[in-house]
Amino acid sequence: MQTRARASSRPVARHARRVDSTRVVCAAKGAVPDSHVVVIGGTGRVGSSTASALLKEFPNVKVTLASRSDASYSSVVERRPELAKAGFERVDITSAESVKALLQRSKASLVIHTAGPFQRTRNYAVLEAALEARTPYIDVCDDTPFAEGAKAAYMDRAKAAGVPCLVSAGIYPGTSNVMAAHIVSIARGEYDADWNYRTPAPGEGVEPKWLRYSYYTAGSGGAGPTILETSILLAGEEVIVYKDGKEVRLPPISNRREVDFGPGVGRKGVYLYNLPEVVSAKKYMRVPDVSARFGTDPFIWNWAMWLTARLVPRHLLNDRAFVKGFAALSDPWVRAVDKWIGETVAMRVEVDMMNGKNSSGIFVHRLLSQSMGYSTAAFAQAVLQGGTQPGVWYPEEREALADRRQFLQLAATGCERFELNKGAWALESEIKQIGGMIYW
Repeated sequence: MQTRARASSRPVARHARRVDSTRVVCAAKGAVPDSHVVVIGGTGRVGSSTASALLKEFPNVKVTLASRSDASYSSVVERRPELAKAGFERVDITSAESVKALLQRSKASLVIHTAGPFQRTRNYAVLEAALEARTPYIDVCDDTPFAEGAKAAYMDRAKAAGVPCLVSAGIYPGTSNVMAAHIVSIARGEYDADWNYRTPAPGEGVEPKWLRYSYYTAGSGGAGPTILETSILLAGEEVIVYKDGKEVRLPPISNRREVDFGPGVGRKGVYLYNLPEVVSAKKYMRVPDVSARFGTDPFIWNWAMWLTARLVPRHLLNDRAFVKGFAALSDPWVRAVDKWIGETVAMRVEVDMMNGKNSSGIFVHRLLSQSMGYSTAAFAQAVLQGGTQPGVWYPEEREALADRRQFLQLAATGCERFELNKGAWALESEIKQIGGMIYW
């Protein structure tokens, strides 16, 4: 699905003409003011796909790619010729002064931090620089301690500076969080007929009981070695889930569950990983029971990660230098497989309610490298339009997005399938009613 900055009445996805079953059609996508967006890590897979989406959808937005070397810029322009329209600046992301100087020199309207992996680091130099320069900030962090640390340490400063900041604002976590928040808000009756937030009357609406995030990608999703590093680092982390409102810690890459991602993808085995949307859903969406799982193809990669988590000493999995070398060694094999297996991404969000009913959503895109860029660009759109409040927010928090429908329309660009607020059975490859609720 190809959208533009001009308003459009076209539906969210080619095969899904509704965002949910309670409300017809998405809001038209709005334009953004003339802006200058600096993408830190802009020559990497996530950063370059974000820059590409911004340039395509918002011709009035200037984009600067920021990275450590000129060579990486030349390489990314070869892969994505459209990025020749973007500027380039060298920057040291470990130095707040280096980043601040870039933001001030460029008069940036927004900085997007995509230079992962974020695991095993407390380097908040980009966020600190954004606050000092009073520049709105987005990152695509997929690490629980990093995201929680950003909220704890910088919330008050961001509010005082009047700077809106979004953490974990990519595709997953990111778009998946918004999908879950949308389902939960509808169940609670937190929208009126015109999609304005409202306070439900006492006893109105239904409370959620269990939220399950399930993710699948074919191969590495074409996302490059950083994603591989992230996966290996996560193999060294205990998994936080919530059961009966209490935190439970489980081994990484455990508790396999088979999830049906619908026609075209089918049933896939997915495993528990320690992902930040679990903690944020419990804290900010107030869902008592939450878990998140991930799986890939070919299935042997799941077994390889399972063995990594159990055979490689934990101190090595916590060593960024070791993991970087391990990922570099594995990368040629992963890329070879990627060439024939593709880069499909699928997300399924399931919410079981206290009354026994279920409401779910699904997102399927054949190109992860494109869809993650559009997800981040959709968050950028919200911030540039003034739709994010000052402070540090997760995507599902009310202060993060003034218009979730508009966000979902852009984030779902190119989706083969995108649906929300459906019964779980309606998303299956072979539609059939399944009685009862399934727990891990």
